[in-house]
Amino acid sequence: MRKERFGWLSATFLVIANMVGTGIYTTTGFIVEELPAGSGVLLLWVIGGLAALGGALAYAELAKLYPRSGGEYHFLSILYHPLLGYIAGLVSLVAGFGAPIAASAYTFSAYLPFPFSEFQRKVIAALLVMALIGVHCLGLSRSARIQNVFVFFKILLILHLVGGAFFTGNEPQSLTWPSLSTKTIQVSAVSLIFISFAYSGWNAAAYIMSEIPHATRVVPKAIVTGTLIVMSLYVAFNWALLRFVPVDELAGEAAVGRLLAKRLWGEVGETFFGWGVSVAMVSSVSAMLMIAPRVASVVGEDYPTLKVLAYRTSRGVPLYALFTVGIMAWVFIFSASFDAVINYIGFTLSLFSGMTVLGLFLRYRQSKSLSKLIGVLFLILTFWMVFNNFWNRPWESLAGLLTLVVVGSSYFWLRR
Repeated sequence: MRKERFGWLSATFLVIANMVGTGIYTTTGFIVEELPAGSGVLLLWVIGGLAALGGALAYAELAKLYPRSGGEYHFLSILYHPLLGYIAGLVSLVAGFGAPIAASAYTFSAYLPFPFSEFQRKVIAALLVMALIGVHCLGLSRSARIQNVFVFFKILLILHLVGGAFFTGNEPQSLTWPSLSTKTIQVSAVSLIFISFAYSGWNAAAYIMSEIPHATRVVPKAIVTGTLIVMSLYVAFNWALLRFVPVDELAGEAAVGRLLAKRLWGEVGETFFGWGVSVAMVSSVSAMLMIAPRVASVVGEDYPTLKVLAYRTSRGVPLYALFTVGIMAWVFIFSASFDAVINYIGFTLSLFSGMTVLGLFLRYRQSKSLSKLIGVLFLILTFWMVFNNFWNRPWESLAGLLTLVVVGSSYFWLRR
């Protein structure tokens, strides 16, 4: 298959599109409720960014070693066993892409500043998915150019909020440090879980690398650069937030981004923010619709029973896989079960990425290009998230593992 034009900028923007969602505009409000110290919260965002960078560096190394689309599906199949890769691939299609596509599309409609009913917003979300499926039928390079425009506006939204904080006439407040105690450590550990979710998506470019020219050079650079850009944006946004919005106003607030915009520019700013988030969500949905079908396509290439998913048009579009992912997203939108699915088996996505990075450590212990220190930080945070999920939701976690066993059992049938 001929590789379309998809360079470093598009790959980097794909990473940014997949990482920056609504998490950055909501997470801090819940953190300061338990940790009302601006400098401490800002430090947690830096630590979370370093952990994400550790994972990004590991995936950049893997992208050089195993240049093929599929992400965890491909990496785990090589590092451990095809069974583990198969389970990771199927679970990611449902909990990693299908449900999040529905959630992001609904967020797009939810932030539109119009008095739509709940059903109307679901219809709008479904129409967005349908429209973006049409865009991705144009081919990788054409859809990437359209997506890059929306990613640019996504970056511009955060920069506008940060810039507004610099030039506003409001008096900034000082950032304080929390007292060192057992409770502070416990709260910080739990807070890092939510922060890590906001940083997730740094591995986006690894899912489509078979279709990127000079992938072993472009993809590693895009993964690391995109992660560093997002880390900078997140830290800058939280600096502006914590400096110009009092902690007692932020505590427990689910829409801190809207709160900052309103404080900077009043009602006009709040309306602007609503439009901004809606536009930003377009790139999030588009990025996942670009990635997910290509994961499904690679699975179809390896398993003859699923070969229909590997079918591609003359433009290289995995058409049936794209429609399959779209239908899955529509089902989630109208069943309103995407949150349940993510909570049900979503923790396994963290488990799979952690196992992928650990597999690199175990197989290539003398790797010089991987920063072991922040790689270990990523592993510690990832497996802490998995442990915390088991501790707080034991039955849901066990049910999720049972689901993996059921999914894994189909592997033997397909191989046969």
